[in-house]
Amino acid sequence: MKRITPFSRTPATGRYGEAWHIAAQRFPNQQIILSRPADIAPDAGTRFTYCQWAALVDDVAARLYAAGVRPWDRVAVMKANHPDVQVVGSAAARIGAIPFQLAWNHGNEVATTLLDRMEQPFLVTDPGRLEIAELDAQTLTKLTRRTIVIGADSQLPSGAVSFESLAGSPAAPVELRAFDEPMVATHTSGTTGIPKLALHSAETLHAIAHVQTERWGGMGFRHSDTFAFFDPFFHQHTLTALFAIATVGPKYLAVADVPDENIADLLAEHRPTIVDMLPNMYLRQEHLLDDPRSLFKQVRFYISSFDAVHTRSIRKFLNASEARLPVWVQSWSQTENGGLVLRPYFKSMVRKVGQFPPPTQYMGWPLPTVAKIRITDPAGGKELPKGEVGLVEISQPGRCLAYVGEQHRHDNKVSGWWWNTGDLGIKSRSGMIRLVDREIDRIEGTSGIAIEDVLLDRLPEASEVIVLARREARPGVVYATYSGQEIAPQRWRAALTGLPALDAPIHLDWDAIPRTATWKVKRVALRQQLFNEAPLGTGSWS
Repeated sequence: MKRITPFSRTPATGRYGEAWHIAAQRFPNQQIILSRPADIAPDAGTRFTYCQWAALVDDVAARLYAAGVRPWDRVAVMKANHPDVQVVGSAAARIGAIPFQLAWNHGNEVATTLLDRMEQPFLVTDPGRLEIAELDAQTLTKLTRRTIVIGADSQLPSGAVSFESLAGSPAAPVELRAFDEPMVATHTSGTTGIPKLALHSAETLHAIAHVQTERWGGMGFRHSDTFAFFDPFFHQHTLTALFAIATVGPKYLAVADVPDENIADLLAEHRPTIVDMLPNMYLRQEHLLDDPRSLFKQVRFYISSFDAVHTRSIRKFLNASEARLPVWVQSWSQTENGGLVLRPYFKSMVRKVGQFPPPTQYMGWPLPTVAKIRITDPAGGKELPKGEVGLVEISQPGRCLAYVGEQHRHDNKVSGWWWNTGDLGIKSRSGMIRLVDREIDRIEGTSGIAIEDVLLDRLPEASEVIVLARREARPGVVYATYSGQEIAPQRWRAALTGLPALDAPIHLDWDAIPRTATWKVKRVALRQQLFNEAPLGTGSWS
C-alpha cells in the first residue's frame, strides 16, 4: 500500500514469521512484561527482552519442525489466551506453514467445525482447550494430522505428542511465504454463529498495519511508550499491533487474563502511556479507575477497535489521565479489513452525559488518501445518497484473501473492489460514518447500539445493556449490573427519557449473557434464548 502521506511511517514488516526477529534487531533490549508466565515457557518468568522473545520463536519453530510441520502445512493454534499464541503462530509462519489462530473458549461444535474446514491441520493446544472443546483421541485422529499438547503431563491423548518432549530439537530452516501468498488465518468474532476463518497475506496485513504505525501528527506510537495491550491474542488486531511494535519498539505490557487480580499492581509498576482494550473490556475494567495509585495518569492515548465503544468509557478513562492532552482513538474494525473508519475523541467531546444519539455512534472517516466508503441499498445494491441508512461498503487495501472453507460467503460480500461490511450506517455530508446496527440485528426506525450507549451512560451501575429487535413487540432490553442487583423501576424509567419505547427490562448476571472471545454479545443466540425468535435482518452479509 502507498504511504498515507509522504511523511508517513510505514510498517517495518508485514511478515508474521520475521516480525519478532525484526523487532529484536531494531530494539534488542526493549522489554516485554507478561501478566503471567508463558504456557510454552512456564519457568522463564514474566520479563523478556525482544531478543529473548525472538529466540523463543526459534525454539518453538524447531519443535514444530521436529513434530513434522513443513511449508504450506496448516497449523491450528488453540490454547489458553496469552501472548505466546503469537510465538507459536510466528514460529509456524517462520518455517513456511500457515498458522490458524483460534480463540481459547470454543465448545465442541465450533472447534470441530473450524478444524474440519482446515482439512487435517496440525493442532497445537493444551489440556484445558481439549476439555472445553470435548476433543477426545478419536476426534483428534479424525480431524487433525497430528496434535501437539502444551503442558499435558499425564493428560496426553492417545496419538498426541507432548510439546515439552520436543525441547532441544535442531533449528528449523526459515522459509517465509512470499509477500502476496497466504500467510496466516484468524477468525471473526462469531456473534451470529460459527466464526469465519479469514485468510491474510503479508501484503494485506502490511496494508492494515499502516493505521497503527502512522504518526498521526505526533499522537502515534513512540519508542518511549509503555504499551498496555489487553486484546485477545488470537485475533488479527494483535498481528498488526505486532507490526507496530516491530516498527517503533515500545515497552510491551501484555495482559493475558481479564479479570485478573494482579492487573492493578502490574499497571502501577509499569505505568502505561498507551492502552488498547476491547470496548466491553473497558466497561469491566472501570474498577481500576478507583485505585488510589492513579494507574492511568500517564496515558496519552487509548485505543479501542472492533465495534463502537461506549461514551461512558471514553469519559471515565480520559478523565483518569493527567497527560497534557489525552486522546481516545476509536477504530471501527473487522477481521477481514482491519480499521474501516477512525476518529479521535478529547475530553470536551464527551462531557455531556446521556445524549441521544451518542457521540460514539459517529465512528469517523475512512483512511485518508487510500480508502473509499459508500452506503448501498440492501435490497438492490444501489448506492444511496448521503444521509440515508443502508449497508456500509468499503474499498481499501488490506482485504482478506478468502474465507477458508466458505469461499461462497466471501464472494457474496465482494463487488469489484468494494466489500460489504454487513453493517448499517449513514454517511454524512463530511463523509463521516454513523454506525446504526448490524444488518442482522436491525431495529426499524432506530439504533439499538445508540440506545445501549445512552442507557449505560445514564446508569453507571449497569455493566451491560443489550437492545434486541422483536418481530411482534417493542424491542427487548437486557441488562447486567456490577452489584448483581436489579435496577429500581423508577430509576430505569428516568433513564428512558427521550428514547424509543422498549419492552420491560430483563436482568441477567453478566456471566449469563452469551459472548464471543472478543467480548461481543451473541445477540442472535440471546434473542433465541429469551424470546425464541429469529432476527429481523436477513444476515446475508454476516
